[in-house]
Amino acid sequence: MERRWSLAAVVWGVAEATLFFVVPDLLLSYLAMTKGLRVGAWASLLAALGAAIGGAVIFLWSASDQASAHRAVAAVPAISETMIADAQTDIDRNGWFVAAMKGPLTSTPYKVYAVLAPRSGAPLAAFAPAALPVRLPRFLLVAAVFALIGRLLRGRVDRRILLAGFTSGWLLFYLWFWLVHPG
Repeated sequence: MERRWSLAAVVWGVAEATLFFVVPDLLLSYLAMTKGLRVGAWASLLAALGAAIGGAVIFLWSASDQASAHRAVAAVPAISETMIADAQTDIDRNGWFVAAMKGPLTSTPYKVYAVLAPRSGAPLAAFAPAALPVRLPRFLLVAAVFALIGRLLRGRVDRRILLAGFTSGWLLFYLWFWLVHPG
């Protein structure tokens, strides 16, 4: 995989785990669709490692100034105080790791768990590497689906049409997502 795509995957993983609001899945799906599963899977791993770094940044910020970290995360589009409170309830019931593992199924970003983890007793040494099992499965699933789409359509559909459909699909997804999760 080209160095620029590797760097982009790590940086996007860090950014989305902190205060950026567009998931790395957009980049990962593009790479898998246009360059294949191997590149998509590698980029997925790098994005998950980036999420570990970004999660650690939010964790450390929250550990030193929980109120300002909480306000910043709550201000991210599609994150609400209700979402944060629900995540805290889940952490209280099931522990931070189980709650964070459920995050992708409830559309709760990793950064929400990162801001709550310090006061929930999670050690940074456990929380940061937990980004891999929390984030990587969805990233790999997205890469696999889009690699299959790319493989099936490459050579059958003009590249411009494929990219237009890809772009339209992501725009429609985010339109729907932000309507459902206005934050």
